[in-house]
Amino acid sequence: MKEQPYKYMVRLPAHMRDLIAESARHYRRSMNSDIVARLHESFSGLSDTPRDDFTPSLHAKFESLFRTGLTTQEEQLIRSYRRLSSVKRDALQSLLG
Repeated sequence: MKEQPYKYMVRLPAHMRDLIAESARHYRRSMNSDIVARLHESFSGLSDTPRDDFTPSLHAKFESLFRTGLTTQEEQLIRSYRRLSSVKRDALQSLLG
């Protein structure tokens, strides 16, 4: 028989919620699934190398598909962009557009 998931309410700062929502959209999964994957990653000890953007190692192959042909500077720019709030992203896009 399948184990019933435990429900737990968490209060998140608005900025953290935005980051989780963006990550979930990027990986095409629910916010709940994204949170669970990130928690699993943090407790699994699978990765010994520190990462500044906490990208789950489970998705390294998918990430490499998105990064094909990017320089290190371009990858850093993308990581920085993903950390921005939606308001700051919209402002940056209108400035660049």
